[in-house]
Amino acid sequence: MSAKRNNQGVFKRLVNWLASFRRVDGVQLPPDGRSSAESIPGQFVQNAFGSVIPPFDLGVLKELEDLWKTNPDFSQHVKNIKSLANTGHTIAVDAASDTIAEAALTRINEAASRIYPNGAGVDALINQYLDQVSVYGAVSSEDVVNFAGRRVEQVALVPVRQIRFRYVNGRYAPYQQPLNLIGFKQGNPGALGLIELNPETYKYFPLQTVENSPYALPPALAAVAVMNGPQKDAFSNIGWLLNKLGLVGLVIAKLTKMKQKPSETQEEFEARAGKWLKAVTEKLDGNFRNGLLVSYDDIKFDHQNVASDARGATSIVQLVEELAFSGMGSMPFMHGRNYTTTETFADVIFNVIIAQMENIQRLAKRRMEATYRLDMLLGGIQVDAITLSFNEPKTRDNYRMAQAEQIRQTMIYERAKLGTISADDAAQELGYEAAFDPELISGPLPAVAAGDGGANFGAKRSGFSATFRFDRAAQRYRFVSSRIEVASGSGEAEEGISNFGLRIANFKKKEALAA
Repeated sequence: MSAKRNNQGVFKRLVNWLASFRRVDGVQLPPDGRSSAESIPGQFVQNAFGSVIPPFDLGVLKELEDLWKTNPDFSQHVKNIKSLANTGHTIAVDAASDTIAEAALTRINEAASRIYPNGAGVDALINQYLDQVSVYGAVSSEDVVNFAGRRVEQVALVPVRQIRFRYVNGRYAPYQQPLNLIGFKQGNPGALGLIELNPETYKYFPLQTVENSPYALPPALAAVAVMNGPQKDAFSNIGWLLNKLGLVGLVIAKLTKMKQKPSETQEEFEARAGKWLKAVTEKLDGNFRNGLLVSYDDIKFDHQNVASDARGATSIVQLVEELAFSGMGSMPFMHGRNYTTTETFADVIFNVIIAQMENIQRLAKRRMEATYRLDMLLGGIQVDAITLSFNEPKTRDNYRMAQAEQIRQTMIYERAKLGTISADDAAQELGYEAAFDPELISGPLPAVAAGDGGANFGAKRSGFSATFRFDRAAQRYRFVSSRIEVASGSGEAEEGISNFGLRIANFKKKEALAA
C-alpha cells in the first residue's frame, strides 16, 4: 500500500512536471498552443488543385481587371487612389555608424532605378502596388535575386488572380496557378498544377480578408454587379437612343397606302408594299444623317420630342452611379459629379478617403521595406532597420490645414514646457523618434546616477539614423537629415554631441559627391 502511494506520487509529480510547460506565471495554456481549430474554407471539399476555396468567385478578379480598363468611373477611381496615395516618400536607415548608413544609401540608390524596369524605377513600382491594391485588394510580387551580383535584380509582379493558398504545417502557404494547366515553369512543373512560392522572395499582403480566409477581398467587389448590370444597361440604352434618334427626337413618317393591282395576289401585294416601305425608310434615314430631308408630297411627318419625355432617365442614371460609387468606396464629387455636395460634406468625405489611402499606403510601405531589407542582406550591409514613410497627403485647403497644424504644435510645446510630457514625448507626437536637444524645452538634463545605464530622461541609444528623401525628378534618394544617438552617461553625451556636427558634415559631403 505504501509502495502504491509512492508510485502515485511519482506519477503525479511527472504529470505536474509535464503540465508546467503549459503554464506561464500560473496561467494554464493549451497543449498544442491553441484550443480552437483552424476553420479552413473548403477543407472537406477543396478544389481540383488542392487549394483553399476562396470566399468569393475568383473569376470576379478578371471582371475587375476588365472594368479597370473599360469602365470610366472605376478607371478614374483607381487613378484617384494612385494620385492621392503616392505622395512621395522617404527612407530612414538605422545603422551602427554613419559609414554603414552611407553604404546603405549607395545601395538603395543603385536599386531605385533598376528595381522595376517596366517603369520609372521605384516610383513606378509603388504606383503598381497601389493599382494592385485598389483593383484586387492585395500586393503580390516577388524579388528576383541575382546571385552573381548579390542583389535584388528587379521586382516581378505576380498576378493576384493566379494566387492560390494551401494550408500546410499550420499556415496558409501561397502558390501560383499559372495560365497553363500543368504549372510548367522553365522545365519545373508544380505539384497539382501549382507552383510553390518562396516566402523570402515572394510577398502577398492583403488589405482585407474575410475572417480566416487568406484571400484578399477586393475593395470594389460590391460594385461589380452594379457596373456590369444596371450601369452597363443604362448607358447601352442611352447609346441606342443617341444612335437612332440623335437630337431631333422621334420622327414619324406617314405614307399614302399603296393600291393593290388587279393581277396581284394578296401575298404579292404585301411583299411589294414591304419592299417599298424598306426602301423609303433607308432613303429617309440617309437624309436624316446628312441633315437633309427630301420626300414627295404624299408623305406626312410628325415629330415627337423624346428629351421632354425622358426626364426621369437622369434620376435613374444618378441612382445607378451613386450605387457604383458606394460599392467602390468612393463619392460622386471624386468623379467630377456635383450632386449638391456642400463644402463641409466634401471635407468630411475627403478626410475619409485620405484615411483609406493611408491603409493602402501601408501595404506598399511594407512591401518596399521587405525588398530593401533583402537587398541589404544580399549585399552584406548590416542595418538595424529600414523604414519607408510616405509624405503628408495633399489637402483641400492648405492654408487652413497649416493653421490647424501650427495650433497643434504650439499646444504640444506648451505641454512639454510645463512638464506635462517629456521632450521625447513631444517629439514623438510631432512625428520624430526623439528630441534632438531636450534642454531647449526642459532645461539641463538631470545627472545620471552610476549604473543607471542612461535610463533617465533624455537618454538615447547608440547608433546613427539617416533619412533619405526620394527625388522624383532625379529618380534617386537624397540625404535629408541625420541624428546620432548616444547614451547620456558621464561625459559620453557631451562628446557625442560635440562630434555630431562633424559627422553630419562629412556625411553630407560624401552624399553630395555621390550625387
